[in-house]
Amino acid sequence: MGPFFDTGVALKLIVPEPLSGEVLSFVKRRKVPVLVSRLIELEMETALNAMAFREHITTAQLATAKNLLKELTKEGKFLPVGLSLDEIAAESLRLSTAITLKTGCRTLDLMHIAAARLLGCKEFVSTDRRQLTAAKLAGLKPLDMSKP
Repeated sequence: MGPFFDTGVALKLIVPEPLSGEVLSFVKRRKVPVLVSRLIELEMETALNAMAFREHITTAQLATAKNLLKELTKEGKFLPVGLSLDEIAAESLRLSTAITLKTGCRTLDLMHIAAARLLGCKEFVSTDRRQLTAAKLAGLKPLDMSKP
């Protein structure tokens, strides 16, 4: 299984943001799809809508971003995975004491790490230092996209 991308990193492939170029280069170089759990799907939808609400993007840009997401999914570059939120929550509960007590990792961040473990991913891609530390404690290799 390829690396697991945190939502913030995956979103950089949909909406131009700082580090978008680096993330795109990484994906092209590694030739891996972005694994999309229901949690990432929910977070991306919410993040895009919040960007429009805050007027960081226009409604036209919102529609373009959502269409791009659909197109990337159709092309297999964004790959939906069959994990239920219940499975992710159960693994998160199992990891919480060992990881959150040491890192302060938040629930949604821990849920992404749990999803990566359940999928058998070896690497975890993020820009969040706390989440990367938590991923390492969970036995994943952290890949920090904020560092070249």
